[in-house]
Amino acid sequence: MADPSNRLSSWKGQNCCSWYGINCSDSFHVTAIDLRNPKLDNLILDMNSQLVSTSDLPSTALTGTIPPSLFSLTHLRYLDLSFNNFSFSKVPLGFSKLTGLTYLNLSNVMFNGSITTQFSNLTLLMELDLSCSSSIDDYSSIYTTLSSTPTIHEGSTYTYMKRGNLYAPNLSWLQRLNNLRKLKLSGVDLSKASRSNLWAKSVSTLSKLKLLELSNCRISGEVPVEQLLNLTKLSELYMDYNFLASKIPSKLANLTSLSVLDLTRSYLQGHIPYLPQVKTLHVGNNVDVMVDLHSMFSVPWPRLESIDISSTHVIGSIPSSIANITSLVDFIAYNSLIQGRIPASMMNLSRLEMLRLDMNNISGEISPSISNLKSLQVLSLLQNSFHGLIPDTICSISSLWCLLLAGNSFTGNIPNCIGQLNDLSHLEKLNSISVSSGI
Repeated sequence: MADPSNRLSSWKGQNCCSWYGINCSDSFHVTAIDLRNPKLDNLILDMNSQLVSTSDLPSTALTGTIPPSLFSLTHLRYLDLSFNNFSFSKVPLGFSKLTGLTYLNLSNVMFNGSITTQFSNLTLLMELDLSCSSSIDDYSSIYTTLSSTPTIHEGSTYTYMKRGNLYAPNLSWLQRLNNLRKLKLSGVDLSKASRSNLWAKSVSTLSKLKLLELSNCRISGEVPVEQLLNLTKLSELYMDYNFLASKIPSKLANLTSLSVLDLTRSYLQGHIPYLPQVKTLHVGNNVDVMVDLHSMFSVPWPRLESIDISSTHVIGSIPSSIANITSLVDFIAYNSLIQGRIPASMMNLSRLEMLRLDMNNISGEISPSISNLKSLQVLSLLQNSFHGLIPDTICSISSLWCLLLAGNSFTGNIPNCIGQLNDLSHLEKLNSISVSSGI
């Protein structure tokens, strides 16, 4: 196995308990191996749809195939080999011998082939990560139009990069893994499995599950909410970048422990149902989702902290009742056809850190009371119909690091006091165009 960063240089002699990444029990049995890649490639998809590394560091991934001797370590409880490179080899059947494992992370290790029975008898597992894709920043859908008024167009700000080629024809291998708390399968091809109406039935037996990641799995059909209702402890559900082509099920409200719901870019339709239990609700980049903020915020959302409705179809304006969502931290609603003005009451959201309203039809002036947003870090109002002066009071928001105002009709100059904002690193005004990597 190639080791370009010499992580295994200490693997000499008989005392393996002193080797890098190895932990042993008092009886000198190997109980934990942590050989995850410590320095990941920092990759982005640039505006030309080219994969680009933003780091000059050489790869530190172990490269080769897994030695069979690993599967003789029957006392192993913890194994992390994530982000190494196993050269598109198949998932070894030897994993079935490691029945003492409670934690197994094989994410993004360049495996190839099917998942069938390799893990089906690892009944003590509490966390399993077999993801073979990871999210990266995506600037490929950002481009400028060179006309009398420069404009910016923007789609999703992230995408997934394949790091392997795994598929599962079904999920029956999960049925005995009843101790699972976290299951991550992002990038595993479930297109064949999801053709069955009961494809998630095996997941429904995992009654202790708290986190389920099924991002970018080529799942088609509806969110299998009926099969998930048994997961009463489920706190986080990620099904972004799939082909759901259905409405967001109102029965998700019955998952009372659900805190995070991510259905970004999954070809959803219809309206957002009332989900009062969620803290994070991301349904952006679903152009057929209709969002009536007046109706939505006419009822309490007592826990909502982050909402992303970017590139959906918002009906009308932002209602003054948004001020009732006092827990709100992130409001992301770019390219959503929002009209009208920012309501004055929105300036009372003292916990708000990110406000993204780019590429809408919002008019009016920036209120001097914006200074009430003491926690604000990102204010992006690109390409709207704002006018008037930029108020000096914006300088009192010491947490602000990104201020994007291009493509509006502001008059006057940027307040001189803006230089007092020590954290401000992204600033654009008037007819210039800015793309910030921090958004």
